[in-house]
Amino acid sequence: MSHIVDQVSFGAIVQVRDRLLDQQAQGRKVLRLESGDPSFDIPVHAREAMEKALRDGLTHYTASTGIPPLRQAIYRKVTTENGLHIPGPDNVIVTNGGMNGLYIVFRALLDPGDEVILPDPMWTEIAENIKLAGGVPVPVRLRPEAGYQYRPADIEAAVTPRTKAIFVNTPHNPTGMVLRRPALEAIAAIAEKHNLLLISDEAYEHVIFDGEQHVSLGSLPAAQGRTITVHSLSKTYAMSGLRLGYVIATDELILERLKKLVRCTINGVNSVAQHGAAAAINGPQDATLAMAAEYQARRDMLFAALEESPYLVPFKPSGAFYLWARITPDWPGYQGKTDDWSMTNYLIDAAGIGSSPGSAFGPAGEGHIRFAFSCSTDQVREAAGLLPSVLRAAKG
Repeated sequence: MSHIVDQVSFGAIVQVRDRLLDQQAQGRKVLRLESGDPSFDIPVHAREAMEKALRDGLTHYTASTGIPPLRQAIYRKVTTENGLHIPGPDNVIVTNGGMNGLYIVFRALLDPGDEVILPDPMWTEIAENIKLAGGVPVPVRLRPEAGYQYRPADIEAAVTPRTKAIFVNTPHNPTGMVLRRPALEAIAAIAEKHNLLLISDEAYEHVIFDGEQHVSLGSLPAAQGRTITVHSLSKTYAMSGLRLGYVIATDELILERLKKLVRCTINGVNSVAQHGAAAAINGPQDATLAMAAEYQARRDMLFAALEESPYLVPFKPSGAFYLWARITPDWPGYQGKTDDWSMTNYLIDAAGIGSSPGSAFGPAGEGHIRFAFSCSTDQVREAAGLLPSVLRAAKG
């Protein structure tokens, strides 16, 4: 008996993580550059707010769309910081992380056979959530010679009569590419021309390097009224385990669908965590700025190491905490294979260094590899010290 869920994979990153944890359990030191889990603690004022919520007994059901103080904090944040034009807090849906937000967005938008244009490579779960909603992912290839930019001309060439939406992710996972305002304006103009919806995944909005600026797609004139924005507190405040995200929508029908989907799936996010999230958004942002600065330092040391290493051509990211590298044709391979999995497996077995094979992120990711520098600075430093010599030894 076939089922739509059978099309969903268990995920390459999970497979790598399990290998690393198995080796760690056997006493081997491993370096966790395979997954994007921030190494930092949550802001002190967020933790104190959760402790107070526990002491005050705020551990019961909440409104399924989020507690009023958090929705008000998010409304203030997205209107002042992101420049979104929304009527009020009722346009905010609090979700169980960005993942839950993306799931309910695609379920609310898509009918069977509807197409969604998305970048390739792209975080695997995007295409899988589109499929789970009955939709068809339509990949647009990001090319190394173009700096892995999501080019508007390529997007428009992919539009068909079945296209329902364009998915945008900036800063981008896995490449760290950041879309600037002119490109976003061109994408918004395409959506306006073809009467398409826009889905903007801004999970890494505060992980920005080299003075780049994050522009929220929904703030642009041509995108207003047709954009659904998905945010996460996991990356900004290192709250990944607390599972907090939110969706911003203005269309009344879509908003009603989102509310129904939240009620029928999670029926509200952890009450104590929501109080911590409200404090994180309303309070000082020093921790967020400090994290971004430390990520940039980690990026620089890892990028420098990969520039010295054979078999890899690294792309310097402007945002997110991933370093994407192309595997060169002279890579000798490992265990009789020369694909990106062979590189990932070699680095685990030779040095205990985790990574993610590029093919996990879509067809255009084949022949690439992704390193996450969200683990501790000490782990990134150690991996950077090992990579050049470990890769030079591969031929032997």
